[in-house]
Amino acid sequence: MSIKEVIMMQQSSSFSDSSKLQDLFESGTRKDFVAEVRQAMRQILAKLQVEDHYEQVISEIKREPGYRDLNNTWEKLEPAVRRQKWQELMERLVQLAYATRPYCLRCGECCRQGSPSLHHEDLELLDHDLISIRQIYTLRQGEPVKFNIEGRLGFLPGELIKIKEDPESRNCIFLVRENNNCTIYHHRPLQCRVQACWDPEKLEKLYHQKKLTRRHLLREDQPLLELLEAHNERCSFEKLDSAFKKFHETGDEKAIDQVLDILRQDMVFRDFVKTKLDRDEEELDFLLGRPLMELVRAYGVRVEKDENNVYHLVSEQ
Repeated sequence: MSIKEVIMMQQSSSFSDSSKLQDLFESGTRKDFVAEVRQAMRQILAKLQVEDHYEQVISEIKREPGYRDLNNTWEKLEPAVRRQKWQELMERLVQLAYATRPYCLRCGECCRQGSPSLHHEDLELLDHDLISIRQIYTLRQGEPVKFNIEGRLGFLPGELIKIKEDPESRNCIFLVRENNNCTIYHHRPLQCRVQACWDPEKLEKLYHQKKLTRRHLLREDQPLLELLEAHNERCSFEKLDSAFKKFHETGDEKAIDQVLDILRQDMVFRDFVKTKLDRDEEELDFLLGRPLMELVRAYGVRVEKDENNVYHLVSEQ
């Protein structure tokens, strides 16, 4: 868990009593301020699973200029200033707490936030079958995704490959939930090796590096690469997004027909690769990306088939 995430949780009602904090900012005394700092510190250390570091961190925070300034001037400050300075102090508290444990506890928290993307350094893992293509999937260019580092939704600027996730929990498939073990820990991908929740800088740098694509893994199979290019062209997210935009802007039903045609073509490609090329069902999410039938939910709709086997789009609102 990153420093930013712990700070956000500490400030949210799910982590602390937001109404109590509001009262602190509005009318709390210096004594109340000191008590809340201690309570916040206990919560942060509990989240980081280092409760026994309490005395060490409290001693350090008391020497911080920001804490001493707040402690001396709290009752003279306006509520808005108290809130701002409190948030700055919380960030420093989290940093001090993390500094007491710059090592991985193998708590499994990062593995529960999703799976890693694969980089060029991970090609060796696939070449030696330490990770199989049945255990990975492709995110295609233009696919609607959530950018975890940036904390926003958007469209993927380029293709990448990820380890598969449990469809219900989003846990990485290599996480053993009962004991937080990773079944490929000694052969884990680069992203897992550089990820350090107490110091996200290395992961943020890696985020901007080029990643593995299908072309790197299928470099010797030119006919299959040509088929995938045809699939990319006919079932592109650019076309899908354009059709949805046209429908929302004009209400033109022909745009919905275009969406359904793209979905049908995606199904035809998937069936062809499975039946004619004799590829395993579990390989399809790598070879062709995830089914568009599932991904249209990002546009607020789902696909249903009527009694005549005709597909329709149904709003999920």
